[in-house]
Amino acid sequence: MNAPRENDPSELDRFKRDIDLVDYAQRQGYTIKKESRRGDWHHLVKDDEHVIVTRKGDHQVYLNTGDDRDAGSIIDFAKTRGGNGHGLNLGQVRQQLREYLDGAPAPARQCPTQYATPPDTARLSSLPVGDPERDRQAEEERRTRLISEVLGVKKELTDRSYLHGRGITDETLDNPAFQGRIFTAQQNEHKNTAFPLYNEHGLASVEQKNEHYKSLLPLPKNGIWVSHPTEGKDTPVERVVVSESAIDSLSHFQLKHAQDPKNTLYIATSGTPTEAQVALIQRVIDKQQPREVVLANDRDAGGRQFNINYLNELQPARPMVPVAEQEAYREASRPVEWHATSDKYHTSLKVTFHHDSAEQGGGQVQQLRERVEHINQTQQDGPSLAVEVQRSTEQATIVRLTVARADTAQLEVVAQELYRQREQLRTAVERQQESFLRVDYPLAKDFNKELEYTNQGLSAEQIRAAAQREEQQRESERQQRLAEAQRQEREQRALERQAQRERENTPEAQQERERDDKRFSQAVFGAAVTEAEPRPTRSYRSEQEAQEQTAQFTHLKEAGVVLLKDWMNDNPPPTGRRASEEELTAAPAPRAPAVAVVAQAPDHPGVDKVATWRVDELAPHTTGRAEAWQAVLESDGYIRTSAIRSTVDEQGIRRAEFDMYYRNEQPEIALIHAIVTNTNARAAAGNEKYVGVSVTESEQDRVERQQAAAGATLQPRTGPTREQAAGEAAQTGSGDGAGVERQVLVRVDEVAPPDGARGQAEAVKEALVASGAKASEVQSTTDGQGMRHSEIKVSYRTDQPDAAQVSRALDAVAAQPGSEVVEHASHRVERQETARRQQSLEAGSNRAELTR
Repeated sequence: MNAPRENDPSELDRFKRDIDLVDYAQRQGYTIKKESRRGDWHHLVKDDEHVIVTRKGDHQVYLNTGDDRDAGSIIDFAKTRGGNGHGLNLGQVRQQLREYLDGAPAPARQCPTQYATPPDTARLSSLPVGDPERDRQAEEERRTRLISEVLGVKKELTDRSYLHGRGITDETLDNPAFQGRIFTAQQNEHKNTAFPLYNEHGLASVEQKNEHYKSLLPLPKNGIWVSHPTEGKDTPVERVVVSESAIDSLSHFQLKHAQDPKNTLYIATSGTPTEAQVALIQRVIDKQQPREVVLANDRDAGGRQFNINYLNELQPARPMVPVAEQEAYREASRPVEWHATSDKYHTSLKVTFHHDSAEQGGGQVQQLRERVEHINQTQQDGPSLAVEVQRSTEQATIVRLTVARADTAQLEVVAQELYRQREQLRTAVERQQESFLRVDYPLAKDFNKELEYTNQGLSAEQIRAAAQREEQQRESERQQRLAEAQRQEREQRALERQAQRERENTPEAQQERERDDKRFSQAVFGAAVTEAEPRPTRSYRSEQEAQEQTAQFTHLKEAGVVLLKDWMNDNPPPTGRRASEEELTAAPAPRAPAVAVVAQAPDHPGVDKVATWRVDELAPHTTGRAEAWQAVLESDGYIRTSAIRSTVDEQGIRRAEFDMYYRNEQPEIALIHAIVTNTNARAAAGNEKYVGVSVTESEQDRVERQQAAAGATLQPRTGPTREQAAGEAAQTGSGDGAGVERQVLVRVDEVAPPDGARGQAEAVKEALVASGAKASEVQSTTDGQGMRHSEIKVSYRTDQPDAAQVSRALDAVAAQPGSEVVEHASHRVERQETARRQQSLEAGSNRAELTR
């Protein structure tokens, strides 16, 4: 990774000017579907996403045809699509684009092993600079040509077979509302039903549908499908119904209109509504001035998300007011605003309170928290809504609420409350009529499915039951597919772990470790060596990679000296004197045999001091960095640490911290002081290995530690390492009652079990406890792919009578797919040897009993 640079304001302009956006996009997995002969525009495709890249002045810009909010320069493209699709902040965008320009490896979005190369600046410079007017005319011609190819010359509905197959009757299709709003598109022998989308300029795009077929022209999605009023053109509209598809609009009319025959206008967005479409819907409301707007979206997480946003964005017809010799719509004030977004597994609601003072904002947040707490208390499976205050000033407070997509209805309840709260905060003139916006959910997933069940003669209750069965069936199939994919992944990981263990146990691997230890010892004692040893400062894409790298680091002998070496080579000591080479190489003072060493709690007199280590990951959705630092600090036994606490911010960056315990009376206090001082000094100097790492403590503790270190000698250590302690404890035997307490971390990855069901992690804990080990509560998190990651802290003593049984249980867990036992290699060898001795003693005892 390159060292951080200053944020030069001109750097962003350089990125826009020098980076070929088409080449960059191709390295993110996009392919060129079509391009102009002159090379001044490109049509790129990835999955179902269509992107148009053109020129604007001296740089390229792009537009997502499915979402006109997704547009801009290379900066916007990288910011939106980086971080495995979760987005990057501006600093991360700078870093990624620097690497691209400098020719350094820049991981692609979906293939971490694929790297970018420097852009072809010659090709980029040769691209013609576009003429805005000519480009507009060319885009207009392209749009007209595409629409004409679909609708043909004779625009009429000549084939109703698809619509009949969806349960739509001729009586519905012949209503004045739908005349001239549905056509038949025919290309060769293929016929599709076409729904034209309109904006203020006329035809904007066309959606085609048929059985197992749906297509929207690759044009900006800035039009909506809109019917005529049900009583005919130019009649006063009483109601507007907004749905996701024209088929749902037709179904809603057929199901509902006869019971409430108000003059109604139907609008459909052909899927997720874009910002331009929402603005068009509001203009229709401004023009038609209906008494109510009915939100008739699907009964699922997506439909609820659309309704949440419509509640914030739509309002009654806006009056026109003069502005600078023109007229413009007068917008109502928005003392509260909100917007919902979602990924594959979660829905988030960003709420902004505008207020006159911080106290007022605090009261609004407290009111929201109380409402969320009440919702969480009503959930049978426990709290589901999470609340986070992201920013608070005198004028505004921003809060984010997050919930699983399956529970999006809870966010809709919050949005309804916010809607009522906003109306109360508005002036009487601005307040909307109480029933202007109304949500109308279908009994089934959508209104067309409800129409299908109704045509079968099912009652409302039967429709609900059938819809619930279908939803359960879809969820079951999804879980089965996910379980099968995760099973294959676990088997592959188990094979890889087995191969890794076999490689580690070869004589060549053991010799290589010995050579590493020798080289490292020489480096500590002043020999000139290269900086090739691994460091606990990088991020990892998986827990397995983190553990492998951590193991490579922590098998080295002296964790404290690892950090001390860097400090001694490059910085003067902060206090006291530098130890001579003779002192460093001197043998430690004689000490009593370590017959009862507890690795996690060295017996030093005095008072525990606490310093908190904070370790941030270097890239979104990575892990393992804090665990590696913790393993380094603990590996010699004279530093204790707490459990790791971590959070993940909205950019996906994991921020972890843990407490380090020490005592100023420890013989190693100078070494501990060097570790802390070295870490903070290097982090402040911008050393890339220490980026995102800091140690915080009280000023009093820092001064006292510095004074204690001033009178101590810098030395590798004075007490036994864990490996030495283990060897000495083993030599004393297990019969004298002087054993050693060991701690092991067990990780279990599995498909998240259904609510209330016991998973593999609970079964592992039960088996370990039954063997005689002590185990903590299962700590679990579930990721965006539905995988549950659990951790169990396990402890045992090497002298306990059932140590052999504990060892066998741990080995069985380690061999189980999806489970992993994290422990020091020497501890694993020690417990397995202890187990063999106990088994031999038991076997001899049994033989003696039999021959007696």
